[in-house]
Parts: sequence; C-alpha cells; structure tokens
Amino acid sequence: MEEMDAEPKQDVLPKREEESQKQTAEETVFHPVQLSRKSEEVSVEERTDESEIEVEQKLQELLKDISDETLQLREFLTEENRLMNELCTSIKQIMKKLSVSFDIPPRNIRVNKKIKRVILNEEGHLTFFYEKGEAHSAFLAEYPPEIVIAVLWVVMPKLAKVVITYRKKIRSRISLFKKLKSELKTIAKAVVGSKD
Repeated sequence: MEEMDAEPKQDVLPKREEESQKQTAEETVFHPVQLSRKSEEVSVEERTDESEIEVEQKLQELLKDISDETLQLREFLTEENRLMNELCTSIKQIMKKLSVSFDIPPRNIRVNKKIKRVILNEEGHLTFFYEKGEAHSAFLAEYPPEIVIAVLWVVMPKLAKVVITYRKKIRSRISLFKKLKSELKTIAKAVVGSKD
C-alpha cells in the first residue's frame, strides 16, 4: 500500500507543476485575441488623441483667420469712418454756402421709432422728429453708415439741382457785373474826359 500511496503523491506533484507551468505559459504565450483588443484600445486612444490634436489645429487656424479678418475689419471701419466724416463735412460746407436744407422722406430711413419728419439742415445736422413729439439731432457723420447712405441717396439729386440753380444764378450775376462794368467804364471815360 505504500507503493500506491507513493504513486498518487508523485502524480499530484507533477500535476501541480504542470498547472503552474501552464499558468506561466498562458501568461507569456501570444494570444491574438488579447493583443488585438489591446491594439484596438490603443488605436482608439490614438485616434482620439489625433482627432483632438486635429480639432485644436483647426481651431487655431480659424482663430488666426478671424484675427486677420478682424484686423482688416478694423482698418476698413476706420477708413469708412474717416471718409464719412470728410464727406459729411463737405456736404455741410456746400449746404451752408448755398443756405439750403433738405426734407428727407421718413420712409427712406429705417429706424425703430415712428418718424414724423426728417430734416438735414444747412449745418449738416440730421434731425428726426418723432410722432410722440420727441426730436433727435446730430451731425450726419455721427449716424450709422446705413442712415448716412439713405440720406445721401435722397440729398444728392436735390443737391445737384440746387447747385445747377446756384450756377445759373452766379452766371446771371456775372453777366450783370460785366454789363455794369462796361457801362461804368463808359461813364467814367465820359466823366473823366469832361474834367480835362
């Protein structure tokens, strides 16, 4: 019986060694399924990192584009403001010299309040008269560009007619002055000639 007992002990030992060797082998043996899962996890992480980097790069490019556009926009707004001021100053000088002011049809100007009357006076001030009795007046260049354009759209044809009328008036005065000059020269010669 001792032999029988000895045999199972020997059988038991190699089984334990085999199990331990199998476990070690399983840990070190290549398992394609496990490797592909790890590579999938890594590739998903890599793809996520790559897409985040790509998004960041695109956002940086967009911010650079926006920054460039903002610089150009600032330059354009400054230029627009300068030109508008010069234009409105010229119109003011012309209107003052011609002593004219213009009524602007309220339908041509879009503002939030109901307008009763709009006038561009000879000082270049645009005055809004509202239905509730309120009034607002400021130099034309102080209004938004859209309002300035709407006013100029109405004023320029009227101003052209006023300038033509003024030119005709000046031409008529020049003709009168020429006649008077000629007559006065004749009279002067007659008066000076009679004193000799």
